[in-house]
Amino acid sequence: MLGKSHGHSNAIYSIRRVTRILALVILLLVGAGFFLPTDYRVERSVVIDASAANILDVALDGRNLPLWMHVQNGRLRDSQGELSVGQSVAIDYQDKADQGALTLLSVGPSLFTFDVRPKPNVNLVQNQIRFLSVSQGTQVIWQIEGDLDAGFIGPYLALFANDMAGKNFEISLQKLKNLVENQIQ
Repeated sequence: MLGKSHGHSNAIYSIRRVTRILALVILLLVGAGFFLPTDYRVERSVVIDASAANILDVALDGRNLPLWMHVQNGRLRDSQGELSVGQSVAIDYQDKADQGALTLLSVGPSLFTFDVRPKPNVNLVQNQIRFLSVSQGTQVIWQIEGDLDAGFIGPYLALFANDMAGKNFEISLQKLKNLVENQIQ
């Protein structure tokens, strides 16, 4: 009987030790979160063999937008005609009733800007797509900057924003490149 009692105390001691270590790790993560920045900046680019005007025409055509703009587990709704400043396009998600929106803010010869609200009650994400003339055509640069107001996990999400959003940008820009270059040939 004495051996069983001793075995239980070893098990309890081990559980206490593990829970104390876990509590310490959680405390360290929470503490570190207070010192991490919550702001982020993501930028990706692609060179397209076309003029900025041609790229703008294709990119802002409401029927083309869902073809090139990649939305993780979702899709932009089709829209007729060219998007105009102030116009919004709904973002539908697979298996979710939540709906987001993309709103065109400005259009110029060398850039356009738009906001994306991924879901209701989620902060707007300000997007800018710029065009630079290069010898091979036009460099298209997509950039977002912002601050993640997500409470405790905000700083940790900001650390990974570049990878998460960057992958979507890369997919979208490659789709835009293929769409533009196929349409002008």
